[in-house]
Amino acid sequence: MKKLLLLTAFLSLSSIVAAQFSRSLSANIASLQMVLNDDWSKPAVLTLGSDDELFFSFDELSHKYKRFTYRLTHCNSDWTPSELHQIDYLDGFNDRPIDDWENSVNTTQLYTHYTFALPNDDVRLKASGNYKLEIIDDDSDAAVAVFAFAVLEPRLKISAKISGNTDVDTNESHQQLSFDVHVGGYNIMSPATDIKPVIYQNRRPDNCVSGIKPTYITGTSLQYVYNENLIFKGGNEYRRFELTDPYAPGQNVDRVEYAEPYFHAQLYVDDMRPTHTSDRDENGRYFINTLQGMGHPIEADYAAVHFTLDAPYDGEGDYYLCGDFNGGFFGPHNRLHYDDSEGVYRTVQLLKLGLYNYHYLWVPRGGHKGVTARAEGDFYSTENEYLIMIYHRDFGGRYDRLVGMLQLSYDLERN
Repeated sequence: MKKLLLLTAFLSLSSIVAAQFSRSLSANIASLQMVLNDDWSKPAVLTLGSDDELFFSFDELSHKYKRFTYRLTHCNSDWTPSELHQIDYLDGFNDRPIDDWENSVNTTQLYTHYTFALPNDDVRLKASGNYKLEIIDDDSDAAVAVFAFAVLEPRLKISAKISGNTDVDTNESHQQLSFDVHVGGYNIMSPATDIKPVIYQNRRPDNCVSGIKPTYITGTSLQYVYNENLIFKGGNEYRRFELTDPYAPGQNVDRVEYAEPYFHAQLYVDDMRPTHTSDRDENGRYFINTLQGMGHPIEADYAAVHFTLDAPYDGEGDYYLCGDFNGGFFGPHNRLHYDDSEGVYRTVQLLKLGLYNYHYLWVPRGGHKGVTARAEGDFYSTENEYLIMIYHRDFGGRYDRLVGMLQLSYDLERN
């Protein structure tokens, strides 16, 4: 029964994507990852004409080989398909097979590990902007996973700052972002409408900001200042757990037991957080790691990880477990269920061994934006990561070009 619950929880996922996210659309696909140039801290953004490589990987939860292909679609800044034809954005062919795969070794959960990289000998990207990459099961011609990344043609420089002194409060629960887009000699016919900024906090899809206009336009820059849409809730540092050996509980793991067919890792109960925590986090990322065998990714086992949030029942909304490991989206797969007998919220997730950042977001019924204040609290001093992406659509243009990007962090000790 536990196996059934864990696997069927994925079946209702939609195919909505957001910048730099990976998301399973199948019960049998897990541990999706994108890494740029072997650097986990960088955004999944290739620079046009550079030597950048973006590495993709995922597991299919069996030892039975399945033929998968990948299909690329060029998208606008809002992730709707652009008007470009395949020949306009691809040098090569779509629906290429994924030929690099290995079976797991000495794991209780059998899986096949698939990997590939872009660009490669078969496919090179010709246009900047957003890309949706779907993993296609050749047997059914259905998408079983989706990756979202971007390609940059650097035309514009960006300078930015983050402050806890906001238009809402001073050094309390918010952070305010301000930035300038330096135009230089780049030709923009109508800056107020042709330039489209999109801003992410810790790569979260639910609270990203778009559709904003410059506060001031000068001969050399577009200034985005004193904009209420650029005031973000501070949140708190991400919670974490580490499980690299199923026989030795790691950080925040109370105990690990084997109950066929899985190892079960029971985390310590998470409390509501009324104060800011000073733990250094990875801003929601996760890293596959194991002490088993030689430490190769195909030697990392899976465990059913049990999360518990000690919070009173709230009938006006739901709590969701979020982090890069599930794309930060809200769905049945990551919604917590209230346990009346214990008076706590629970969820169980099948996860590969490694280090995980996570937090609990509360979403009001019918809402689409997560609230950090309920379980995590909001604090101006939280170290958060922001990504500013600047798109440009010429008058009469057929797509949104990504012409500027800046990643920056707010760290109270350094700001």
